[in-house]
Amino acid sequence: MNDQMTGTRPSPPSTPRLIRTVCFPATNPSPTALEAALAALPRQGGGPAEVQLLEVLRHIPTDSLNDQRAHAGVVPQADAIGRIVELHVDDEDAAWRCAQSEAWRAVAEAIGARPLFTLDAEAHVAIEPQGAAREGGFRRWMLLARKAADREAFREAWWGRHADLVRRLPQVQLYHQHLVVRRETGEGQTVDHGALPVDGIAQIGYADEAAMNASYASDARLPLRDDGRELLGRITTVLVQARVWR
Repeated sequence: MNDQMTGTRPSPPSTPRLIRTVCFPATNPSPTALEAALAALPRQGGGPAEVQLLEVLRHIPTDSLNDQRAHAGVVPQADAIGRIVELHVDDEDAAWRCAQSEAWRAVAEAIGARPLFTLDAEAHVAIEPQGAAREGGFRRWMLLARKAADREAFREAWWGRHADLVRRLPQVQLYHQHLVVRRETGEGQTVDHGALPVDGIAQIGYADEAAMNASYASDARLPLRDDGRELLGRITTVLVQARVWR
């Protein structure tokens, strides 16, 4: 896939599974209407195999950056994220078709806001979902900007040594890494890396926030923190509660 793709309708990628992540601002939709709209997406012909709703609990700083930059978000729009919808599809063409569907328009109408931005990404499951993470649950969700000069060097280090360090953390129920391949503004315009410099999306799942705090207080966290400082330039971190529809 090309990290600098342009145009309105993307070409299908070479990988079989793609995650479309749509980031919305905080609104107050009817839970019944939103849940019904999300549940309808996998049922439509050619729809996503899975849909996830991530409700933002709060934004937090991260110790993967130094104290002066701990609150530095990846992009200004990320500071306003209040709700995230993930669409698990076969390829970018399927994602495009979903975005044009009546079922997706019903989701956007239920949320009551235009997206802040949309990211298409290659999926990498470093830790398979366990326990509550299979159906959603509590997660630490992060937008990442790389230090590496190119996405291939970032992918190698992130999916390799960094994922190995996450696997050493106690109590982790899920670790997903999504390598961004396409970026879209809230108006639906495809833009390049310079306009929306987000390189990855990471999710770490736990039974609850207490389990996350205990995990991050462990000795295993220190080499992971240090590797993050070598690997990443900027981070936006939020705590979310996730739900899954298939």
